[in-house]
Amino acid sequence: MQTFRISLSDGTRQFHTVIQAPDPASARIKTAYFFDISTWRILSVSLTGTSAVAA
Repeated sequence: MQTFRISLSDGTRQFHTVIQAPDPASARIKTAYFFDISTWRILSVSLTGTSAVAA
């Protein structure tokens, strides 16, 4: 598992969270499951911390 930083926006506000997933596509799927993507648009998915060094 890797740790991904997810940036979301509702057009006015931005929100950042961290999700563990095996790859970026899985991180997007998990984000869509946990957040209402009709309101929150996924801006970016990026590796964080030591995961980025290990990749």
